[in-house]
Amino acid sequence: MTTPSTPDLDEAVSSAARALLLTRHPEAKFDATRLVSAAGFLCGPGAPGSAQVRVCHRTRFPGVLSGLTFADAAAEEHVLVSAYADLLRAHGWTVREIRFNKRLSLLISTPACPQVSSPALPLSVGGEDAWRCPACGRRTYGTGDEDDDLELPSYSETDEHGAVTIYHGCGAVDLEASAELASQDSADDQD
Repeated sequence: MTTPSTPDLDEAVSSAARALLLTRHPEAKFDATRLVSAAGFLCGPGAPGSAQVRVCHRTRFPGVLSGLTFADAAAEEHVLVSAYADLLRAHGWTVREIRFNKRLSLLISTPACPQVSSPALPLSVGGEDAWRCPACGRRTYGTGDEDDDLELPSYSETDEHGAVTIYHGCGAVDLEASAELASQDSADDQD
């Protein structure tokens, strides 16, 4: 496995959070003057190299044209940021609520790989949400419970030379299954 560069990892984590939020919530839209034309979430990388994402909610500016009061906008922001936090936590993200200039937002991150402490990226395994470390390939449910991770289904990967390696669900190499597969492949080559 190769370790992704810092900007690539930051962007991958941000894209994964955005994709999850889009399953239930609209993204904020802006007009040509950069004013909010449709309320929704904003999602973008946090500090460079942190593999964290900042998530917030933007409403139309309160006033006669939008029909919103400042209290309405603050209440909408609070309710929807809380809904974003609930959705992210339900899918294994670590969520921290922060306030900046009296506005509520979230600083979120993925679970860290227990082997190399690198941020994991989300993936779907057999229809279930899991996490995979881009540095070492380890997969986890992100719960911290090692017994949960043992129940992930096995999988295989083919390298650039065509060699197939079989992995246990957690991402550890299944030496017996890989050796058995290799011996079957070499028997076919001799025939």
